Amino acid sequence: MNRFAFPRTLPLCAPVQPAFSRHFSGWQLGMGLPEALAGLLPGLFILSEENPGCRSAAVGMALWSMQAHPLHPDLARWAVKAVNLGLKADRALARLMVLAADMKRPEEGEAADTWYELARQDDRGLILRFMVVVLGNPETGLGWLHFIWQDLIHLGRPEIAMAALDMVEWTEASLPLRARFMADRAFHCLPPEEALPLIEGLDPAVWGLWRAYAGGETLLRMGRTGEAKGALAGLWQAIPWHVNLTLKLHDLFRPTPVAKPEDCAEAAVLVYSWNKADLLAETLESLFASDIGPARVFALNNGSTDHTDRVLARAAQQFGADRFHIETLPVNVGAPAARNWLLSLPGVRKARWAAFLDDDIVLPGDWLLRLLGPVRGRDDIGAVGCRITAAVPPYGLQSADYNLFPVAPQAPEPGALPSRVPVYDNCAGSTDTGLFTYTRACLSVSGCCHLVNLRSIERTGPFDLRYTPSQFDDLDRDLRAGLDGTPALYVGGLAVRHVQHSSLARSKTAKQIGQVMGNKLKLDTKYSDEELIRLGRDNRALLWHDLEQKSRFLVDRLGLNA
Repeated sequence: MNRFAFPRTLPLCAPVQPAFSRHFSGWQLGMGLPEALAGLLPGLFILSEENPGCRSAAVGMALWSMQAHPLHPDLARWAVKAVNLGLKADRALARLMVLAADMKRPEEGEAADTWYELARQDDRGLILRFMVVVLGNPETGLGWLHFIWQDLIHLGRPEIAMAALDMVEWTEASLPLRARFMADRAFHCLPPEEALPLIEGLDPAVWGLWRAYAGGETLLRMGRTGEAKGALAGLWQAIPWHVNLTLKLHDLFRPTPVAKPEDCAEAAVLVYSWNKADLLAETLESLFASDIGPARVFALNNGSTDHTDRVLARAAQQFGADRFHIETLPVNVGAPAARNWLLSLPGVRKARWAAFLDDDIVLPGDWLLRLLGPVRGRDDIGAVGCRITAAVPPYGLQSADYNLFPVAPQAPEPGALPSRVPVYDNCAGSTDTGLFTYTRACLSVSGCCHLVNLRSIERTGPFDLRYTPSQFDDLDRDLRAGLDGTPALYVGGLAVRHVQHSSLARSKTAKQIGQVMGNKLKLDTKYSDEELIRLGRDNRALLWHDLEQKSRFLVDRLGLNA
């Protein structure tokens, strides 16, 4: 019996409909964030006036959006519209829809700026004093709770999120929200065995769809895969249009292959570093503890002036001189040149795959086996990457798979810089709900832990030195591989912890920001209109083909019984 069953109030809906691909340029990209749902709902409701299939999807998406993001005003308004179109909603849920749709939101200004600063300082006392003022206001308290909730989760302090819920002036109509937010806090911040009872305790008539998803994901984290499949399969039958859920559930029934340790002989592990000796030491410790079979490690000291040399010498003793090769440069040549230097080494050139690692990551034991598994014996993939998260709980997302909006390059506004490579970053900065734990081909993957196909390097050339010292060189290489017909592969079931954020997030000085902007300009002006149009078209076709295949598999396996 499915302990996370819910009332079957949604109309039957096909997972993939011609209208989805015909009218939505970004449907195939995914819908793991509220912004994606908010972008799709208006068009779905317009189409629903004449298309029954789109009407079914619109009603289902509106209900899911409300339950998954219960205080998002834009999504709540569509949920109200769905009720007006005939959605049968529990009375308590309908009241919440209206409440959220009419909720007063905080405006950008001094108070919002103050919160941003406090959240980044992580001063518990100041945060609590600020929350007392904004959350205790009966008119704006719920709006502020929505505004600050994700930041509270990212703080990784469950007691502060609990204090926030205690500060809100709950009414009879809003009280079901308190249980929902307590379950969300538990889902992200507590051990899964402690979170499960709070999730299961939610009212299925009010929170049934989200309850089924969060329950299934929590069971997965507990290793109870069979029960998780049941919960998520029941949910998918009701909302089969959900791209992320489709991809995730498919992989549960058909897991991504995992390589054997002896297969790692095909890979060379490459790491380069400049003046991050302590972080590098932690990375190398996690590398040593992982299972890389007979793979050899090649490390480059990129002109460091700290104690990086001692860190590398100690690693060579651990791995053995025959498996750990050190290159030392007198100056920092930048990331593209460092990568190319390593790629030129005879020992690396013998390999089939080069595994590039940043010097500030924490690797799980099976990272190389998980990356190599789905590409064993394949030459049609240019790079393989994974899910990148923060290094401390609750492990916020930094990157998943990158794809292109399939739109023709636009001329810039007068006085503005061109922005001609419309890469869709579908998760950065969000909490890790588990909706990105799928495997699929894509345009690009994160460069901080990824495999590069050395045969692809031979055909498309090495990393472009024009992106020195660092930004966009890995994305540019993936674009060239895409034009060569060898897209990247994202293996989202593997999570690698990243201590520092991307270069964009770290850039603070005018010089650093200028460097990033300069390299972005190089990327935006490197490719012709024809090349970018072809990349967008091919990337779109790739994602749709993958989605259609996996949807058909699930229909054959599970059927639809919303």
